[in-house]
Amino acid sequence: MTAMLVATSGGHLTQLNLLRPRIVPRDDVLWVTDTTAQSTSMLAGQRVVELPNRAPRAYFGILRDYVRLCGVFRRERIDHVYSTGAQMALSAMLAAKTFRVPFSYIESGTRVRELSATGRVLARVPGIARYVQYPFAVDGRWRYALSVFEGFAVDPAPPPTGTPRVVVTVGGNAHYGFERLVRHVHAIIPAHWSVLWQVGPSDVADLGIETVAELPSAELRAEIAAADLVISHAGTGSILTALELGKRPIVVPRRAARGEHVDGHQNDLAAFVASEGLALVREADEITLADLDDAVRWRVTTVGDPEPVLLD
Repeated sequence: MTAMLVATSGGHLTQLNLLRPRIVPRDDVLWVTDTTAQSTSMLAGQRVVELPNRAPRAYFGILRDYVRLCGVFRRERIDHVYSTGAQMALSAMLAAKTFRVPFSYIESGTRVRELSATGRVLARVPGIARYVQYPFAVDGRWRYALSVFEGFAVDPAPPPTGTPRVVVTVGGNAHYGFERLVRHVHAIIPAHWSVLWQVGPSDVADLGIETVAELPSAELRAEIAAADLVISHAGTGSILTALELGKRPIVVPRRAARGEHVDGHQNDLAAFVASEGLALVREADEITLADLDDAVRWRVTTVGDPEPVLLD
């Protein structure tokens, strides 16, 4: 039998890949995601069903993807479906319902205070298992079992010697750039520092810097591991990658009012990681050189080895 793991590339996929050893500690899995440099690298050598990278809330696409997944269910012996979203979780849920296969949905770790659009839909669907990643978010429909932010500790570290290496990353969202962040950091960062600029669809060609829209997961992880400082948007994937690799990032929430995201959920996540001491949080136009100097004086370690969790 095969477990199906469903997640849109970016933070959703990063979370599910991180949680996978705890919820599906076996090898026979089938991934469902969209094709990006991140997903291709992260899931190299594994079985993958590709779905389109659709714009947020493209609801007609849900039905098209449902039809595609029904074909997969007919060919494969799927015994459980797990998803961290986003909307392709709805297509997978419909297919699982059609074939009477258990479906477990883990709400994104980004959603600290309110449910995502996908979560609000799934909250009304009977007969599925629903989990939140924060104990205080439990209610009659949602349970708490595990979180991607468990097991991190922050300790002082000596400042780097030599020229600092910096990674500026705005994540893998193909639909929203983050020009404010890139432009402000470019304006304050010393010219001799070594910087990797991962800018997604942000239009910053006029700055005259070498940028990349996205990087394969393995390459980005290698760059972050070698960096002294990570400056990131407030996305779960980017934050978790930095923490996993021992960096306490400077985190900047996108603002929906400025056309940088679909809603304000990044502000909630930024507030949470700040309260836990896992990141220094700033607005895009408020980062200072002193903030950069402070951020390189901390390191992140992992504490313990989280136990496997059996989800319904």
